[in-house]
Amino acid sequence: MGTWIKETDQAIYLMEDNAYIASVIKRPSQTNPQEQVVDIKTVKSWFGRDDKPRRMTVAVGTGAPEPEPASSTPALPERPGNGTETVAPPNHSGAQLKVISDTYFKLSPKSSSELTNAQKVLVKKGSSFNIQSYTDVGNSHWLVELLEPTLGDQKNTGWYVYFPDTELVVDITLTVISDTYFKLEPKQSSELPATAKVFVSNATQLTLIHSLPAANQHTQVELAEATLGSGQETTWYVYTPDIQISGQQQTLETIGDTVFKASPAMSSELSADEKVLVKKKTVFLVNSYDQPEKNHVKVALQGAYLGPKKRNTWYCFVPDIKISGTEIGNRPDDSGSPGQPANPADRGMALTFPGFSGTYYANDPIYPQTQYGERGHFTWGESVHADPSTGYYRKPENSGIVYGILNVAKVMEDVRQRYGGVPIQVNSWYRDPATNAAVGGASQSRHMSGDAVDFVVPGKHPYDVYADLDAWWGSKGGLASSTVFTHIDTRGYNARWDYGY
Repeated sequence: MGTWIKETDQAIYLMEDNAYIASVIKRPSQTNPQEQVVDIKTVKSWFGRDDKPRRMTVAVGTGAPEPEPASSTPALPERPGNGTETVAPPNHSGAQLKVISDTYFKLSPKSSSELTNAQKVLVKKGSSFNIQSYTDVGNSHWLVELLEPTLGDQKNTGWYVYFPDTELVVDITLTVISDTYFKLEPKQSSELPATAKVFVSNATQLTLIHSLPAANQHTQVELAEATLGSGQETTWYVYTPDIQISGQQQTLETIGDTVFKASPAMSSELSADEKVLVKKKTVFLVNSYDQPEKNHVKVALQGAYLGPKKRNTWYCFVPDIKISGTEIGNRPDDSGSPGQPANPADRGMALTFPGFSGTYYANDPIYPQTQYGERGHFTWGESVHADPSTGYYRKPENSGIVYGILNVAKVMEDVRQRYGGVPIQVNSWYRDPATNAAVGGASQSRHMSGDAVDFVVPGKHPYDVYADLDAWWGSKGGLASSTVFTHIDTRGYNARWDYGY
């Protein structure tokens, strides 16, 4: 059958017979929620191949499964055996590692002087490598998994590298717009010793792996290269008004040794080619991920092909992973909540929900009595954005959404109690798919499941609320912040992000 192109709901694939050898994931448009965008440069490069594609099929809206990857990835151009030449890698949708100082790639995380020539390869400044993942093994070393075995005797893909000699090639850029300090704690620079801060001048640009909200209107950033301070630190805090960040990506980090699986089953039930062991603190780029199924999340890795079948789609056990970063185009602007009723004695609009008998009322509390023995403080009208002037509300599509509302309403009572019972402003709760697209929500937004709330605690900056709730919420669900609201959801695994505005 040869090489051809297939378009599906999720991506455009370069196919080899009935499996794909490359893919470009569709992203929501930032300007039109009805459109999707792809990296046309990648698609264009497919037509430069000797076996360029000559036909295309379209399978959009059919509900058909996405194709599986080919059993092996395309071979990369051969690299000199001693690994000392500067060679730019071919086009690669995943992570890349660039060498910024002559260094050794090693088979053990030891000083190069302790290793034999067979255990190390000298790599020159300027060399770049396509990588599938990297693992922080401590002592300023990473274990990087190359896409192809291109170093030494070309048998190994896993190499240890002294991280300060390298940088990740990423698409997130931080620009300093006012002279500032990068700090090891989110405090005023005057409160920190000289060893815990670095002055960074206006117009400086740095590349980031990701960024997250932090206390006292700070942003926590992880640099793609160790260029500040002693050269060993990559995680810093910076006062948010002093910086601008452009670009977005999502990463998955394992927070314990875990097994990635071809299906959401016990690893003991799977064959050897249906699972792969992944070490703690391993980081992958992520194209997309689905809602949890049987306490597993299905993730599509970006530019990483694992196991004997070279799969890029895996099920991950939710307690073992953390997802960071925000999906491109995820900049919700939804303020349709009616707020608390002016006259609580008036029960408000009548509401009906699928799978639930009887009638509910917009001004009635979701919980007549909370876990604290009080009358509930959040109403059905807030959760479905009921508008008494028009009689319209966002009616849940199924009973599962109503249960999602019930779950997160209990969490919101916990949050309210945590802040001394202060009334909390709800910006956004349930969104039907059309509303979610219209307001710029993520394609897999938990708001569509009913178990997510964007809210404001009066008198508290949203970043401070995020920082306070982070450890408390842990791996129970997602937590995020913009500068105008905090987001919480009950997805059941650790997800953190900064909306970037």
